[in-house]
Amino acid sequence: MSSVLLLAPYVPHPLTHGGSIRTRLLLDAIAVDHEAHLIAPVVGDDDRHNLAALAASARVRAHGVPAPAPRRSGLVGKLRAWARGRSELLDRRWGADAVAAVAAIAAELRPAAIVADSSFVLPVVPPGPAPLALHLHNLEGGVFARSDGPRRPWRERMTRRCEARAITALETQALRRAHTTITVSDLDRDNALRLCPGAHVVTVPVTVDVARLVPLPPRSVAAPLRLLFVGTMDYPPNLEAVAELVDAHLPVLRAAFPGLVVRLVGRADHGELDVFRGREGVEVVGTVHDVQPHYAASDAVYLPIRTGGGTRGKIVEAWTLGRPVLSTAIGAEALAGVEGRHWLRFETPAEGVAAVRAVLAGAGVALAQAGRALAERQYDHTVAFAALRDIVRAVTAGR
Repeated sequence: MSSVLLLAPYVPHPLTHGGSIRTRLLLDAIAVDHEAHLIAPVVGDDDRHNLAALAASARVRAHGVPAPAPRRSGLVGKLRAWARGRSELLDRRWGADAVAAVAAIAAELRPAAIVADSSFVLPVVPPGPAPLALHLHNLEGGVFARSDGPRRPWRERMTRRCEARAITALETQALRRAHTTITVSDLDRDNALRLCPGAHVVTVPVTVDVARLVPLPPRSVAAPLRLLFVGTMDYPPNLEAVAELVDAHLPVLRAAFPGLVVRLVGRADHGELDVFRGREGVEVVGTVHDVQPHYAASDAVYLPIRTGGGTRGKIVEAWTLGRPVLSTAIGAEALAGVEGRHWLRFETPAEGVAAVRAVLAGAGVALAQAGRALAERQYDHTVAFAALRDIVRAVTAGR
């Protein structure tokens, strides 16, 4: 049995965020026909423990490589990287030891294919004859290039422009080398083809385990009104959305619906949500291993997202569980749902109030039913699993 080497930017265990779920699904698809090898950065004991647990619970051989602890570089370090045409953000996730370790593992394994799981692993993709597949959760260069976020300080705007340029150059180089590139939406596919018109790019959407996520019953009208935000909180677009939700939307929502609360759920290992603790109308939950009870305790998901890319697994999850989705246009872009049928759009706090009022007036039931039906048709793990398995077999066979 030939081996396939997957490079991941984190240890995809436990499955606590959308990226880890997508990575694990890809690993499982690889393992059906090949000997699956995973390389992931290991920073501390938690990573070592999780990597060992993953190897014990899945058909995968896990290799941890040393990686530096999370840090921020000063301006001098950033300028030095950009002067060399490098992404400081991507480079600082790894280090020389990790680059050497990955190259050594690849040289020993001589895999039939290498899979780069996201743009964040591109600095350590080893050279060699093995065909390369890109599994892009986002086109990160495009994410940094977007101008639709909040007004940022001058230094941050400069940093984002320089990072966008460097990451886009790295992604373009990888697209040219790759046998196949996998994107999560047709929008991202089109963007990838603009960077490299001759690339072979296919779309495999973000999916969920539809069979496991049973639709939830509507909440009791007597229960306090609660809106839910779910997301990985160390991902800047999510944290920016939470800040807008709490600072701009919540006061207007509570004025219209006294007693309304918002619940914030998602990985926040470095205290990203601490600033919101104690705020009136805010329930800070943070990291959980099961999000279903929090959907069950909420009337709708509320997503004032302004930046980012790819597609939002949190919306697919809400559709599958039968919870109405209220979102900005950016938050729901690239998904198959139709505005007004599968989700309601808002861009301002006043529009958010109108969307919540529509849900309470009865639109929520229709939204939930349509969302669940759409998830069953297009966003089930079985669809993505079969597509990923076929793609890996084609890459290893040179087709």
